[in-house]
Parts: sequence; C-alpha cells; structure tokens
Amino acid sequence: MEKGRVAALDAGRALAIVGVVAVHLSFQFPNLPDAVTLIARMGQYGVQLFFVISAITIFMTLEMDHAQCVDARHVALRFYIKRFFRIAPMYYSAIAIYGLISYGATRSGIERAWILGAHGPMDVLLNMLFLHALSPTAINNVVPGGWSIGVEMLFYAIAPLLFFLAMDRTRLLIATVLLLGISLAVMSMSECNGTLDCNVANNTFSYFWPPVQGPCFIIGMWAWYGFRSHLLGSSDVTQRTSWLYFSLALIFALMTGALGVWLDRAHALTPVFAACSAVAFLLFVCSHQARKRQGKPRAAPRLPLVRRCAAALGRESYGIYLWHFVCVYITFHYLDRAFGKTSKEASLALFAVTLIAVLIVSYGLSRVSDRLIQGRATRLSKRLLASVDRSFHLTRKR
Repeated sequence: MEKGRVAALDAGRALAIVGVVAVHLSFQFPNLPDAVTLIARMGQYGVQLFFVISAITIFMTLEMDHAQCVDARHVALRFYIKRFFRIAPMYYSAIAIYGLISYGATRSGIERAWILGAHGPMDVLLNMLFLHALSPTAINNVVPGGWSIGVEMLFYAIAPLLFFLAMDRTRLLIATVLLLGISLAVMSMSECNGTLDCNVANNTFSYFWPPVQGPCFIIGMWAWYGFRSHLLGSSDVTQRTSWLYFSLALIFALMTGALGVWLDRAHALTPVFAACSAVAFLLFVCSHQARKRQGKPRAAPRLPLVRRCAAALGRESYGIYLWHFVCVYITFHYLDRAFGKTSKEASLALFAVTLIAVLIVSYGLSRVSDRLIQGRATRLSKRLLASVDRSFHLTRKR
C-alpha cells in the first residue's frame, strides 16, 4: 500500500476503465477486425471489475475504522459520510451537465443526445437520491452509465450491516446464501414469470438492476475475507501460485466472453464469471508485485511509464467514467460517418488513436472536476468526520 491506496486495485480500476471506454467507442467502428471487436465488447465487464474492487475497498475501510472506533454507529456514520462525499458531488455535477447537453441538443435542432433516453423530473430526483437503479426510466437515462453508480450506492447502503453481520466465515456464508436467495427470488418473480428459465437481454433494465449484479459484490466480499493478506501484499506467494491466479483469470475471462459476447447470454452467470476473473486478476497483480518486492531490487524498473499511467487512470477512474461519455458523443456526432468508411486496418489504427485520445481528454476533465468539485467535497467531509469523531469521543467519556 502507498498513501492509503493498494496499487493493485488502482491497476484493476485502470483495466476496468480502459475496457469500458473501449466498448463504448467500438460501436462507432463497424469495420474493426472481428477479434478486436470481440475483445472490445468484453470491455463492458470492466463494470463487474469495478464492483469487485468496490466491495474489497469497502470492507477494507470498514475493518480499519472498526479497529479504531468502539461504537458500530460511529463506524457506520463514518462510512456513509466518506462514501457520500466521494460519489455524490461529482454525480450531481454529471446530472446537471448531461441535462444541459440534452436540453441544448433538443433546443438547437440537433438530434437528441444519443447518450440520454426519455426521462422526467421524478427520474432526476431518483438519481439524486441514488434510487435510480430501481426504476427502468431513471436507471440509465439521466446520467449515461449511471446504472452502475446506482447499483453501487444500494450496496453501500447495506455494506455496514453486512460487515457487522458477517464477522466470521459462518455468518458470512449465511449472509451470502441469504443475499443470493433474495436475488434469485426477485429475478424469478419479476423477470422470469415464476421460473429461473428466462433470457434477460444485455444492456436492458433487467440486466442492469441489482439482483443480477449483486453477486459481484458478494464475490468481492469473499475475496477480501479470504485473501486479504494476498491483496495487501503481505503474504508469501510462490511463482507457481502467481501464475495459477493468472490462469484462473484467463479461464474465467474466456468463460465470460463465451457466455456474454459469443452466446449473448450476458445475464446468466456472466457477471459472476466476470467477477471471478476480476478477483483472480487482482490476486495475480498483488502476488506479482509482492514477489518483485521480495526479490533483489533492480537498478532500472521495467515499464515505469506503463505503471504510472495505470496508477493515474486508476486514481481518476470515477471521473473518467462520468466524463468519457462527453468525448464519446463528440466522436460519434462528428466522426461516425468517417469511421464507417475505413478499411479494417485503418479502423484498427483509428480506434487505437481515438481510444487513447478519449482517455487523455477524459483524464483531463476528471482532474479539473477533481480540483473544482471533489477537492472541496473531500475537505468538507474531513471536517464532518472530525466533528463526528469528537461527538462519539465525548459520548464515550460520559
């Protein structure tokens, strides 16, 4: 860990955001080689990687606070303050900015921004309350890609309860069975007409909503409780074990691709396979870094630029996720026809250049919003946390 961050988790976030941007851009390049298209479409499962990382980070944070705070209410309140001020300020800004984009496109006579669907004031309110993952019209129409934020915030709402209920493996297993049972029951009653034999189309409300995506967080919970020493780089791992993690990541990734992309069964077990691949990938990165630290230091570390870029993308992944849709819309609006007329070789080159350009511009927008919005929100949250800490310390003395 460095400055409170786990480097491997930032590497995972970097991979996830590159995949998400790649899949959103890939639809503008109909002439890409088939293999590249399939790989790019796999990028949608970067969201499941985000979910796994969120679960690991949440339980790591709760454990650290629990070690310092006696009162469970103190731990929970600190958690909710930190999560709200980490997510809400930027998300509220995105609601305003994408609303202006949609309004401006409509008023100017340009086609309605393709990144937004029809929605009303109630949908905006649900997004502000972070309940939009429960509404078909609010889940993804107010902020593009907002469905994943809604799903995460619902998990955040119950995370402290899960943390205190699942303090040992037996209780964690009970909580897991309970959550999976609820997810299956809700899916059966609402989407599958009383059965579990149904086909939920990809990129629909039924795919986005929590019962389908919830198991990813459960897998992240088990990853933390089962492999915390590996994830923190404090466990001795052999080279064979490290490559076993890599092999598992590859196997689960292939299963994800086969089921979600080739067979178009994105709902089924695909999110679960993607989450398992994410855990194995994170374990591989952590074990690889741990083995390098245990070995003799090298005079010149390999690929320092790649590592710095991955760390930067990981740190800014939330901002990039919110703002890259602006860049994607611009390329779609002005360059879509040009992209469609190119050959396979030219399409591949243009796709790579466009992907890098969108990542760079989105990173810049994220840094600006971090300075103007997130930085101030972080300072406010620190003041609130200090006030809460003082309040609980006074209560404890009494």
